[in-house]
Parts: sequence; C-alpha cells; structure tokens
Amino acid sequence: MKAKVLSSAGILTGLLLCLAAASVVSVTFLHSNLRLFVPLGFAVVLIALGARFGGLVSVLGSILAAMVFAYRLFPPLGSLKVQEATARENLGWMILASVACSYLLFPPRIHHK
Repeated sequence: MKAKVLSSAGILTGLLLCLAAASVVSVTFLHSNLRLFVPLGFAVVLIALGARFGGLVSVLGSILAAMVFAYRLFPPLGSLKVQEATARENLGWMILASVACSYLLFPPRIHHK
C-alpha cells in the first residue's frame, strides 16, 4: 500500500513539474522566432522526467505539454486549435518522441507479489 502511495505521489510530482516547465517555456518563447521548435526541444525535458518518474509521466506529460503549448504558445492563443501546420506537426513529433523514447529507454516495471 505504501509503495502505491509513493508511486502515485511520484507520478503526480512529475506531472506537476511537466506542467510547470511547459508553462514557463511557453511564456518564455511566446514572441520568439524559435517557438515552432519548442516542442521538439521539450521532448528532452519529457524524456528526462520519464527517466526520473517513470514512463507514464513522460506519456501523460507529453499530452499535457502539447495542450499547454497549443493553448498558450501557438495561434490562436487561448484555444487548443493550432492554426499552423508546422506547429501541429511539431506537437505530434514531441508526443511521438517522448512516448517512444520512454518505452524504449524506461520499460514499465513489473511488480511481483
């Protein structure tokens, strides 16, 4: 029971860190010419979080980060719809890269009873 609570707390901590990092990055690069490449660079952050908190954090974190970037970084701001095709593609690549790397580098742990 204690292991499940610690695991859940770790997952929640990892997701909150991911959400905070995506928010800070989206504000930082809002008016930058490099904002189209932010999701690709953020995949590194997601993989690092996956290494620390497990693959589930990387998978769920990539979805959360994509939503934050769509809402706060790419036009139209304040909507989950992304107008630019390149931005949509980069969000998709970010999700794909973080999920694939998480499962390849950090396979799910099998718990024996």
